Amino acid sequence: MSYLSIEQSAHGGQPQELYRFSQGAQRWLYTSGQAAVDYQSETYQPATISRGGLEQSNELARLGLEIRMPRDLAVASLFLAAPPEGVVSVTLYRRHVGDAEFITYWKGRITGARLSGAEATLKCEPIASSLKRPGLRARYQLLCRHVLYSSGCGALKDSFRVDGTVAAVSGVTVQVAAAASRPDGYFVGGMLATTAGARMIVGHAGIDLTLVAPMVGLTAGDAVQLYAGCDHTMAHCKDRFGNLDNFGGFPFIPVKNPFTGDAIV
Repeated sequence: MSYLSIEQSAHGGQPQELYRFSQGAQRWLYTSGQAAVDYQSETYQPATISRGGLEQSNELARLGLEIRMPRDLAVASLFLAAPPEGVVSVTLYRRHVGDAEFITYWKGRITGARLSGAEATLKCEPIASSLKRPGLRARYQLLCRHVLYSSGCGALKDSFRVDGTVAAVSGVTVQVAAAASRPDGYFVGGMLATTAGARMIVGHAGIDLTLVAPMVGLTAGDAVQLYAGCDHTMAHCKDRFGNLDNFGGFPFIPVKNPFTGDAIV
């Protein structure tokens, strides 16, 4: 029998769902069933995971999905201290026990998390909803409007990377000897990245780096990549990145508003 015929049957359905979370090259794979499931060359491990109902609506606020799980599950731990840098995508596959056919039941991304006791609730929105929102527009401003290393910026991320090893971690402060190879402040506005994720750097002095939020699981001996930061001024764009052609600001905005209506005489 096909998925649709079982789904529409009065009492023959035994739904089983797979939850695929991804961020960059990382994957977290779970199933609501009691045994591991292999699908598309990936193995989904059983977990105490459930979700709210899906609703068809023209209102974006009602299209979301809430996924509940233990807070110590790996994907939930990403949100314990602060939301991770970058998008965590969610794909929900569904089939019925005894049937080999899976369908893509829902697809979206995590927008936030709510922690209560031993449980974490991930708030998700469908991908389509993000496409229906009005996007940000370019502004007439002094500083560059582009996100560092984005397509608009054009700076090559790996050209400004410094590899290092964590010497010590204390809260939001991380010590990396390789950071001292650059002048103080060089990494402010940049990132510290590991295989587990990334955090923005808000302070840099010698070997000491201050992150915007703690990085769960980061320990001494971990390999990290440090990326140069930018203050979005024309000077940084020219001198640090050699990227003046892509500068997205307007550094010569008149100090006096020409439309104030002052008399000529």
